[in-house]
Amino acid sequence: MVYLLFYEGTPIVVGHGKFQRARVIFDDQETITPYHIKSIFVRIYHLFGDSGSFDRFIIPCKSKKEASTYEKKLHASIGGNSLVLPEELSARLFEGIQQGSAEEMVLRIALNSSFDGLSDLRKWRRRGILGDQVWFKIAKKLELEGLERWF
Repeated sequence: MVYLLFYEGTPIVVGHGKFQRARVIFDDQETITPYHIKSIFVRIYHLFGDSGSFDRFIIPCKSKKEASTYEKKLHASIGGNSLVLPEELSARLFEGIQQGSAEEMVLRIALNSSFDGLSDLRKWRRRGILGDQVWFKIAKKLELEGLERWF
């Protein structure tokens, strides 16, 4: 299948795969899809996107090859493959975070992860790389407090 998530008409996620990967388009403030490169971006749109409208689409496909072909055509025509936050969302995310602080650095690293920034944060926390002071500020900013099952 090909799955798409739009925010206010702008594609955030355009991907292909089975339902496990497509779940990310149904994420909200209480739900996180682990191990998806776009999960941190979807979370940020939900938290800092001014309650804008989300549109979700699924295109069933007969094979992985067909899904991959559709996805490439969609990326070429509408986008949705970017790992860059719009400036207004980035400004809201970093509002109240001191420039040059450990919290800023960790968030920027998570946003630039080649895997999944939220999973990276979870792993860094579990391994003791993120101390309480940094972790709690980031967890508060990303509203992760009630989602301990993920962290």
